Amino acid sequence: MKAPWVALALAALAAVRPALAQPAPPPGAPPIDPAESERPAEEPAVHQDGAGRLTAFARRTREEKGCAAAAPAFRVVAAMGEGNDAAQHELAECLLEMQGATPTETALFREEARFWLTRAAYAGNARAQRRLVLDMAAPANAMHDPKAALQWALVYEKNPTADLYGYKELPKTLVPGLRAALAPEAVAEAEAFAARFTPLALAKYEAPTAEKGKRPKGVRGEARRRPGIAGAF
Repeated sequence: MKAPWVALALAALAAVRPALAQPAPPPGAPPIDPAESERPAEEPAVHQDGAGRLTAFARRTREEKGCAAAAPAFRVVAAMGEGNDAAQHELAECLLEMQGATPTETALFREEARFWLTRAAYAGNARAQRRLVLDMAAPANAMHDPKAALQWALVYEKNPTADLYGYKELPKTLVPGLRAALAPEAVAEAEAFAARFTPLALAKYEAPTAEKGKRPKGVRGEARRRPGIAGAF
């Protein structure tokens, strides 16, 4: 029968043997990726349940680093569709002020801004509707379109959330001025647009689901977190 201290020594040696058999990597060496089967499963970096947290991350980034840094995160949430019209509007606000590396890129930002403003406005976002009105009513603005300005002004005026989420009333002279500047046919078309307006949201993103232990259909490999966004979840 072995002495108790001998048994303890053998147990300790068995515990440290794997570490002794594999030398430590030199300082500064990249970490060794474990086999895929040994990696812990991760949730997708972006999913509908995390839209609110990602929006908060984008807003914080905008406040601390500016629109250029926040726009990528806003784009992710905006593309999630229904229920994320606030992010669509905020993305558009950023794109309207961002300057690209070239005039072409700046022009692309402005085109993208108009797209997201319009999507948010159609979804019923009061702030986006008001911004469209003011931009389209201004002759010096690239989005100048008096008829579209009038139709969105009429929609905004009957939006029940305008007092809560808009920017108060439109200037008193704006709608009368637009009516006076347009032909009767154009005014009638703008009024008809407002009368039949019904919110229309971008289709809602639905995250893929999978049975426990199985990957979602169409997903290959490990779901990796994107730098800068993963921390928002």
